Amino acid sequence: MALFMLMGKYSPEAMKAILETGSDREAAAKTALEAAGGKLLGFYGMFGQDYNVAIIAEVPGNAEYIGAIAPALMSGTFSAFKSIPLYTAGDVVKASKIAKKVGAKYRPPAR
Repeated sequence: MALFMLMGKYSPEAMKAILETGSDREAAAKTALEAAGGKLLGFYGMFGQDYNVAIIAEVPGNAEYIGAIAPALMSGTFSAFKSIPLYTAGDVVKASKIAKKVGAKYRPPAR
């Protein structure tokens, strides 16, 4: 499974609608991710940042992540966003073993 953080800046229209209706955007994010075969791991608001919300998601792959966030992006919910692929400490442990294996075969450019 792949991990991503979506940082989003709500559009003025979206922010107005959220505040006027009390719309539960965490529930909306959970529903979207689950429909794409993923899982919502965290949903956080942020003060004083370029973005209003950070969403941590676990999905099977890139296509599922794109499919999960595309409807929100296309609807104008966010005026700006950033997607950040994440990795775990376990990924680093696994990568270190792979790096040792590759390092035994890799040769840097000769001078």
